[in-house]
Amino acid sequence: MDGATFKDFGYCGIGAVIRNDRGQNLWNHRNLIRHGGQRKESNKIAKEAAKYIKEVRQDDIPKANPPHTTLATWSPPRQGFYKLNVDGATFKDFGYCGIGAVIRNDRGQVMGAMCKRTELPLKALETEAVAVEKGILLAWDLGLKDIVIESDSMVVTSAFSKATSPPWSIQKVLEGTHQSLSWFNNWSVAHFNRNGNRAAHMLARSAKSVLGSVIWVEDTPPPQLSQSNCSMM
Repeated sequence: MDGATFKDFGYCGIGAVIRNDRGQNLWNHRNLIRHGGQRKESNKIAKEAAKYIKEVRQDDIPKANPPHTTLATWSPPRQGFYKLNVDGATFKDFGYCGIGAVIRNDRGQVMGAMCKRTELPLKALETEAVAVEKGILLAWDLGLKDIVIESDSMVVTSAFSKATSPPWSIQKVLEGTHQSLSWFNNWSVAHFNRNGNRAAHMLARSAKSVLGSVIWVEDTPPPQLSQSNCSMM
């Protein structure tokens, strides 16, 4: 609202902008009284005015831009190592689950991949743990002794760091996996988001149409990985 005086003419001007519905209600109440309507209590008008002023001030505060989120993509392991990405998928309506695993060298080349259907009605967490177990066995069968394992299950990856005790439902699987890892020269386990684990995720989902398992050695399985080039390079 603003005002201006015109001394030479003997009158003044008033300008106002009604910013929202609450301000409009106050103006309507003034008109209602002028035309014989019922007056509101003064304390109620004061409360509405205070709320209106608060809303106007909030409208004047510049809106902060949302933080920019960077989605991680797959990156190669250090020289001489191989990176194993694994993922699991459950198919509750069919009573089985799927496992996907992809192993790449430090140049991003696929050394081996697996799409496996497990005829067990496992839950999501159990499937993720079994995916790590089967992926490690694939790496061993291919003679790859220095590996970095990535999974998008925080619960499973945290269990390998011994920072937290794993749920009882996956304890036995992880015990066997730790035993298998003792065969390797070097190994580590890390958590990675699904965007960077997309190839393994797509293979796990594709296990729905597989009988048993399909394994590729030094080859890119079509069409799953061909659709995930952005997560491979």
